[in-house]
Order: sequence, then structure tokens, then C-alpha cells
Amino acid sequence: MLQLTRSSDKRETRWVVYGADAQYAVGRFDGKVFTPEHEGKHRVHYGAYFAAQTFSNPPDGRTIQIGWAKMDLPGMPFNQAFTLPHRLTLRKTANGIHMFATPIKEIARLRKKTHRARPVKLDDNSHASLDVSGELFEVRAEFEVGQARAVGVNIGGNHVMYDVDAGRLNGAPMSPVDGKVSMQVIVDRPMIEICGNDGAVYITSRREKRGDISSVEALAKGGPARLIAMEIHELKSIWKKPDPDESEGSR
Repeated sequence: MLQLTRSSDKRETRWVVYGADAQYAVGRFDGKVFTPEHEGKHRVHYGAYFAAQTFSNPPDGRTIQIGWAKMDLPGMPFNQAFTLPHRLTLRKTANGIHMFATPIKEIARLRKKTHRARPVKLDDNSHASLDVSGELFEVRAEFEVGQARAVGVNIGGNHVMYDVDAGRLNGAPMSPVDGKVSMQVIVDRPMIEICGNDGAVYITSRREKRGDISSVEALAKGGPARLIAMEIHELKSIWKKPDPDESEGSR
């Protein structure tokens, strides 16, 4: 059961029936019967995302979910990984009540260096670029779509693009809000997770270009657009290096 966010009535809640295929239904449950409030099924997760586990009723009241990312991992004897934990919320939209998924706020603890770009006009012949260093990043960017056919970011050869004509962010359906689109991209060593328009879509995919990244670019194709803001955080690993004095066989 999830409480609607941005609602004046803090008691207004709905039940969500969520399947292993990442499709869900929103409705009411009287203890015996679940009654959906819409036709068909909704979806917020796309890409290599399956059989998620949900954790609820923590002290702060959040609902946190972690997905099973099914993808090839070269050199590994398995083809799977956990996604970044993300928070699930319900919000009222023009198309009814939908679920949103956003990376947990604790990711801020991993930030070690931040780079910011100034607002700038973009087109086929001009882009905004920031020099960075490392493999792990959190990239946030917001665009005014303008007359562009596509806007997005190039993160070391990994493109996260919003196709204006198709209304899709890396293949996931998403609509601009007041002529703007935003993306939060978490770059891990084997994969990339994309949160579009503050959680309207959440995409998990394999990282096609791996290794160290030296620059991140904001792009526009097919017409002029505007970069409102771009913020890049170099991240540290969540794993602590082992203490050699505590390693196996040490005395």
C-alpha cells in the first residue's frame, strides 16, 4: 500500500499490485477483493528489470525497491546484478494515479567531486561538455526541448537521449512537462540506470562502453534546444577496500 504524495490528505492511499514483469495496477483493497482504478496495466520500469523485491514500513515510511537486472556481464560466470535501490511513490497525473521511481537520497553520500555546466543553447553544431574522471557517476540534466528532434547526454560513448518525435527516453515512453525533459543517470561499471522526469520512467540497461570516462556532453539534434542545467557527480564505490591486517591468512 502506498500513500499518494503531493496530496493534501495524508490518509489518501492506494494499493499497488506489482508483477515480476514490472507491470502494475493501482486500486483499492477491502481485505478480500482488489479493485483496479484503470484499464489494463501501468509501467514505470523498463529495460533489463525483472522480479523486484520491495521493502516497506521503515521508520521514515518510505517504500524502497531493488530490481534484478538481467544482462550479459562479460568475464563473469553469471548474467545478473542488483539495481540501485529506488523509492516508489504514487502521484496524481493528468492520466490518473501512477507510480514513480527515483534513486534513494542516500546516493548523495557517495559524491566526491561535482562539475556543473552553465545554461546554454544547443544545436547540431554546438554542445556543452564537462571534463570528468572515473567510472562511476551521477549525471543530472534538464533541457528545454525547443525545436530539437532529440536531446540528451553522451557519457563516455553511452548515449541517453530523448526522442522528441517518438516521445521516448532510450525507448521508454515519456512526455515533456511544460516543454522540458529531465534525466538523472546513474553510471555503474557494468550498467546504467536512468530516471526520467523525476521518476516517470526508470530504465535499466547494460553499459555498452565501459572503462574510465573523461567527458560528459549535453547534446541536441535536428534543431535548437536549451540546456537548463547539467550537474555531474563523480562517485566513490560503496565497497570498502579490505584491511590487509584483516585479510585471510594474516597474523
